[in-house]
Amino acid sequence: MKPTIQRNAKAFLIAALIVFALLVIDILVAKVQVMMGINIPLHLGDTGQFLLLLVAVVLFVIGALFKEKVAGSDGNLDH
Repeated sequence: MKPTIQRNAKAFLIAALIVFALLVIDILVAKVQVMMGINIPLHLGDTGQFLLLLVAVVLFVIGALFKEKVAGSDGNLDH
């Protein structure tokens, strides 16, 4: 059971990293759009950026909880 939990934790953390990278790329595209004065149709806007950040945070928290479960089952929790 423990390897499955570790694999799930890693998958959720990698997914969070990918979603957060998409958010950073979108923010950089918006910055270039403003600086150059051009219109790039791939920009998500405020709502899209918020949703990407929300998804990244939720995935990260789920991954952290899986990691904590693995550490707790090993008795490696620092109090």
